[in-house]
Amino acid sequence: MIRINRLLERIDSVVMGKGTYDVIRGFDRNYPYCDFKNYVFSKSVSGSDEYASFIVEDVKIFIKNIKQKPGKDIWLIGGGNLARKFFKENLIDEFQLAIAPIILGKGISLYIGDDSTVNFKLTKVQKLGQLAMLHYIKK
Repeated sequence: MIRINRLLERIDSVVMGKGTYDVIRGFDRNYPYCDFKNYVFSKSVSGSDEYASFIVEDVKIFIKNIKQKPGKDIWLIGGGNLARKFFKENLIDEFQLAIAPIILGKGISLYIGDDSTVNFKLTKVQKLGQLAMLHYIKK
């Protein structure tokens, strides 16, 4: 829990894709990111609801505009398609990869043969229960 608290102290905005947002909203509990500005990238929904602003504009332009404003870090929560766009546009400064002891037979991969290459440096490896957490920063 200490690790996630450190992350939450560093951020003031969360970004996610519409599919991830729908999954989180479907949980049988309160929305976990109420204390942050929420931006949801969607191709079909615009405007906002009680938790998030829906973004239909280009990922690169939107994120560059947010980064120019005063504030803390931005946390990209998911999904795979949106994360892939962030990697492709070189918008990720650091990331943490959790390796879980589960083999998924389906889902959205971060890597689907894009020709983009971004170099990161491994800065920390940590065991969290059954997870291996790998922390990378951009070189």
